[in-house]
Amino acid sequence: MAPMRSRLLRLFLLAVLLLAFGLRFHLLAAQSFWNDEGNSARLSERSVALIIEGTASDIHPPLYYLLLHAWQRAAGTTEFGLRAFSAFAGVLLVAGVAAFGKVIRQSGYGRDGMVVVAALLTAVNPALIYYSQETRMYALLGLLAVLSSWALWQWRGAVGRARWPWAAAYVLLAAAGLYTHYFFPAVLAAHNLIVLAWLLTSVRSGGWATAVRRLALPWAGMMLAVLLLYAPWLPIFAGQFGADDLPVRGSFVGFLVTAVSWMTFGSTVAAESVRWAVVLIVILLFIGLWLGRRWVWGTAVCLFVPLLFMYAAGTVQPEYLKFLLVAAPFQCVLLATAVTTARQQSTRVILPLLLIVALTLGTFTSLRNLYTNPAYARADYRGMAAHILADDHPDAGIILNAPNQWEVFTYYYPDDTAVYPLPEGRSRPTPEAVAAALTTITAQHDRLYAIFWGEAQRDPERLIERWLDVHAFKARDEWVGDVRFVVYAVPPEAATEMDTAVAIPFGAAITLVGYTLTKTDLRPGDIVPVTLFWQTAVPLDQRYKVFLHLVGPDGQLAAQRDSEPGGGLNLTTIWSPDETVIDNHGLLLPADLPPGRYTLLLGLYDIADPAARLPILTPTGQTDAFPLAEITVR
Repeated sequence: MAPMRSRLLRLFLLAVLLLAFGLRFHLLAAQSFWNDEGNSARLSERSVALIIEGTASDIHPPLYYLLLHAWQRAAGTTEFGLRAFSAFAGVLLVAGVAAFGKVIRQSGYGRDGMVVVAALLTAVNPALIYYSQETRMYALLGLLAVLSSWALWQWRGAVGRARWPWAAAYVLLAAAGLYTHYFFPAVLAAHNLIVLAWLLTSVRSGGWATAVRRLALPWAGMMLAVLLLYAPWLPIFAGQFGADDLPVRGSFVGFLVTAVSWMTFGSTVAAESVRWAVVLIVILLFIGLWLGRRWVWGTAVCLFVPLLFMYAAGTVQPEYLKFLLVAAPFQCVLLATAVTTARQQSTRVILPLLLIVALTLGTFTSLRNLYTNPAYARADYRGMAAHILADDHPDAGIILNAPNQWEVFTYYYPDDTAVYPLPEGRSRPTPEAVAAALTTITAQHDRLYAIFWGEAQRDPERLIERWLDVHAFKARDEWVGDVRFVVYAVPPEAATEMDTAVAIPFGAAITLVGYTLTKTDLRPGDIVPVTLFWQTAVPLDQRYKVFLHLVGPDGQLAAQRDSEPGGGLNLTTIWSPDETVIDNHGLLLPADLPPGRYTLLLGLYDIADPAARLPILTPTGQTDAFPLAEITVR
């Protein structure tokens, strides 16, 4: 009976590995690279010496990039080829969890299935799948955390000369982890606590002499070997820690719930929608600790020590939760313990049902969002670059406002001669430096594409966007994931004087003093540049949007542009009474717009209610859209 059960378990494990393979390679290249993936792609293109030189000033050590450098020679530099390295690491992680579960489990009813359940939970884990589909080091980081833990337990159980290969394997895996990510010391801290507990247990059973000879001295030698292997990079590692103030952590219980939620369902599901499931998972984790308290405490240490490290370091924001890939596999093992260790018949039925209920809906929703929901997609640099290439504007420039965009954008955009990463240098920009750089750029181009990301860190005063909104005409402004894609028309010179004075009242307080429209004869794909001159009689407590509508002779809308004044930076609520506000707008004409004569309409509406347009009093009566000009499209 035992051989039959063993064969069934192996078949189940094979099926789980195939499932893990399918989930990690499904739609692997469907999404664009995002910022950090572009950095991985471009950095791994360099020579070994340049990779080491580049990572010495980066926030990550070099091993992943070196491995990806070798990998791309066989797999290529496509999105699928580069991401496949992480996908294979993710599949190996599932196998590693099975190996780890096998080596730590004890004999007893129901525990044989723990290995399969732990592997299955790892295979379908949304967070582990997400980072197995990203050209970053996090899948490798999780794999090394599990493999080094597996080697540690194997070393502990081996005797005589059989211990040396496991000791060597552990040293190499631990050093590889340190060269993969700067958070790996949390894994080593967990391992040292585990060995300390083993040492104390050994002292009680065999005395100090045996404990020191069998555990303390060999372990000290292994740690020294790891340190020596890492010594060349140790000064660089030490230099990564500056004197920056730690962020506010909040309560540890709140962070623990957030961390468990992320390790169970990932970031592609709304946390509030799975809160009840997270409560069940937390309960099951403590049940697993209680039922398996004599043999799963080491797994619990590998799970909770990284959480304590993150909380102590203050890295509790969502962008740091990916560090928990070193802990998530051990949560899967602990959950598997909870549902396979119980001895009572009723408990053996209830606990698996609780786990199934807790995981099914949240995991399905999270994976569906990962694969198909645009709201959770990575920023589409591939689409933005394709849009610029399709426009094929003969005199276009591209501004990348923030670090780490040049690599990913130029991965998709073949000509980097007109690509300008701004602000220049590492320090925050000054108005003078921004004006000088953008004056030079706008003198060379009559259309600019700007990709805004990370302004809060590099350009918190939004000096670049403010300068462009004053000196150019913003015609498109849309979010692409967490990135803003903006299109500007650049005039020969900014309009500071109005060509047409009108004095048209919009509502009770706002007056259109006049406007300047430098082009009324255009082609499809051009941008209509409009400069509006506003005044208000009293301070305004309501935000209004400006709309420009282009309508044909049949009254049908052909193009439109809605934006708050000043490109969204000069809100009506900050206007001063009797001060003239100069407000640039651009209206992008569709590339397939039929030739003909069109009317350009202007209006204002309440930002909270687009239907609440301000009434406009014109010489011919009251309306809600003022006809600015006739536009001819040729």
